[in-house]
Amino acid sequence: MIRMIACDLDGTLLDPEARVRPQAASHLHQLWEQGIHIVVATGRSWRTALRVQQDLGIAGPILAHNGAYVFDPSKSHPDLYRHGVPASRSQEMMRWGFRHQAQLRCYLGFQKPVLFTRFPEDYEPWRKPEDRMTSESVPIESDPMEILLLGNHKVDQFIDDFGWSGPDYELTVFSHLGYREVNICAPGVTKAEGLQHLAQMYHIEASQVLAIGDGQNDIPMLQWAGVGAAVGEGLEACRQVADYVSPVPCPDPVSAALLWAERQSLLSPFSGKQGF
Repeated sequence: MIRMIACDLDGTLLDPEARVRPQAASHLHQLWEQGIHIVVATGRSWRTALRVQQDLGIAGPILAHNGAYVFDPSKSHPDLYRHGVPASRSQEMMRWGFRHQAQLRCYLGFQKPVLFTRFPEDYEPWRKPEDRMTSESVPIESDPMEILLLGNHKVDQFIDDFGWSGPDYELTVFSHLGYREVNICAPGVTKAEGLQHLAQMYHIEASQVLAIGDGQNDIPMLQWAGVGAAVGEGLEACRQVADYVSPVPCPDPVSAALLWAERQSLLSPFSGKQGF
């Protein structure tokens, strides 16, 4: 039987407007009340992951920053696992940001400040209490789980100066409308890494974990988990390693995966059934 469910956000639990799909939220909440660990597992920041967990009305561990950070906001000592970029390397990159007037930010963890070299234009409506403008002389107090760089030609400059990877970091670049985003993480960070550590903490076998996802960063998690469910409209590589693939089209791939798992006797019955 499944004892832990790890669920990706973008393209999986969230709809195209980045809202939690209501039926999936209801199903996950019911399963959480049955005692199953429901883990938001995302490449996004810890605070985005926390917001989604709150929208689900559940508590417990969260996997964020693509597996580099696992934390439980309900605990007095929330950090469960960290695999960050060394503070010395992070300081070097932030100094580069100040010299080039680039927008970099460091994520240090739950209830810790998010450090900015400069705030983006029109950022004030989105500013959070943990956001803080830092300076070149202020030391970074702990290894950041992720450093984020936004821009266009600044991205090219950064890659030219640092390269795509080093002994203690690696870059992933995403293209957006009008700008590019660079995620800087420790080498080899994956959702599978964080999820495996979390399962060991709870004495849960990989065979008792259901992972649901749709993207490149979900592949290691789907491969590691005993049961992998892929979004039918996601990457072909995800579908190839999954035990279940949701139909296309599908208004709610998470609910489809959960109902499939129930039919396979991997989950105890829960209410609100709907065919897919």
